[in-house]
Amino acid sequence: MNGFHCMSMDEKIKMMDEQKPFWREKIKELTGLEDFRGIEIAGNLRRLGNIYDALFSLNIRGAEFTGPRLGILIRLYIDEMMGREDGITPTFLSHIQNVGKNTISSLIRGLELQGLVKRENDPNDRRIYRLQLTDAGRKLVTEETPKYAAYLNSVTADLNSEELDQLTILLDKLTISIIKRSDLRKMHMHHPHL
Repeated sequence: MNGFHCMSMDEKIKMMDEQKPFWREKIKELTGLEDFRGIEIAGNLRRLGNIYDALFSLNIRGAEFTGPRLGILIRLYIDEMMGREDGITPTFLSHIQNVGKNTISSLIRGLELQGLVKRENDPNDRRIYRLQLTDAGRKLVTEETPKYAAYLNSVTADLNSEELDQLTILLDKLTISIIKRSDLRKMHMHHPHL
């Protein structure tokens, strides 16, 4: 049998479907639980998160422009449209993008080198700076976002409109359920980017 990475997509899906009963039985043995859907949901969400991370990392306009960079530009653009033209701090972006400070700094540096964002010192606190879109950044957002959104919509093509609505509602509900049962202060201490 070929390695997983050498298989066709149909072969991978078939193999995953064939292995589900085995995995379920082993999880049942391991946990002693009859109902372990929470574990299955968590596993599926992790896999989906990894796949979406890979999609977001696909280059949109070449090697120097990726999904996370577009995410920052979209955030800056929408904030401008909401009347917040003074910009966003890197710390705020780090929290919103759910990445560490080093990662956000690297992303910002890349955007600056591309001439898509600029730094302005905060008028109230000279120790911090705020990011703003340049004209080139604004233009890129308006040109690339529709294409990227269409691509992300295409990956959900196997779900009909009702299923997409239902999935969105259920994921929102699951998010609230997890937040309610989590000690976010402890989580924030271990994962400050959350």
